[in-house]
Amino acid sequence: MRTTILKTIAGWRRAAAPVLLTLSLAVLAAGLLNSSARADGPLSEEDEYDPTARLTQFQFKDIYTPAEYGTNAQPNTFQARTILAIDPFWFMPLEQLLRPTVDMKTVPVGRGPATVTGYDDMQLLDLFVLPWPNFAETHFRWAIGPYFVFPTSSDPHVGNGSWQLGPAFAFGYRGVPGLQLAGLMQQATSFAYTSSRSLPVTSLSFQPIITYKLDRGWYLKSSDATWTFNLRHHQSTTIPLCAGLGKVWKLEEGFAVDTSVSGEWMVYRQFSNQTEQTTINFQVTLLLPQLSL
Repeated sequence: MRTTILKTIAGWRRAAAPVLLTLSLAVLAAGLLNSSARADGPLSEEDEYDPTARLTQFQFKDIYTPAEYGTNAQPNTFQARTILAIDPFWFMPLEQLLRPTVDMKTVPVGRGPATVTGYDDMQLLDLFVLPWPNFAETHFRWAIGPYFVFPTSSDPHVGNGSWQLGPAFAFGYRGVPGLQLAGLMQQATSFAYTSSRSLPVTSLSFQPIITYKLDRGWYLKSSDATWTFNLRHHQSTTIPLCAGLGKVWKLEEGFAVDTSVSGEWMVYRQFSNQTEQTTINFQVTLLLPQLSL
């Protein structure tokens, strides 16, 4: 019986990634056919890093770790993320932000230089933007929604091998000219496993976001570091900090490309023998402010 259940879950795992990617492409195609100009103001580079902003975008990031605690290997992650802005409709009268994320990771195997490369578990965040308080008056906006992790990893060294679910909370504040303060919190708890060797997961992550607008599309940012708290007894806690520089290149019809680079370093770790020490993040994002579904 247990073997049958594990085989069934493994089949769901293999099917989850292509199904979600197909759905994302279908939603994107529908949006391209029905896109219209936004009514909430011109494009701003702060919108990209505000997790509550109604801005459709495609992010591509390379996360290179030249030094990692506990190993001589140099891990690397290529991340592809889509953020789809969905307008309110009769069934759901709130603005919605759908964010699937897929990672291709190269991770250490042991303390030496050996590594393995494979797909990580897929993440899906679905945020609903609350209409109060009035953003035009308070410059504050917040959103809540579910957070999912699907066990789509291609190698046990890369993914956790568990289905995970939990709540998410995001906020954004732009009350100071040129300054953006925001944050994204996600909590995940495992409830089903693809293998008897998979370990239970109860984690909380927080991504603090600060950007400051400069002239001619340039900006300063601290937005790539994610603080992770594994809530089970004697499991790891990591708190990195980061700083970087970016520029928005505006194209025709309101579209834009954002390029940025940042450095990240670990300032606190507990019960984590193997984790990033220093990291360099390279990011290219296509911003589509006129596209909403």
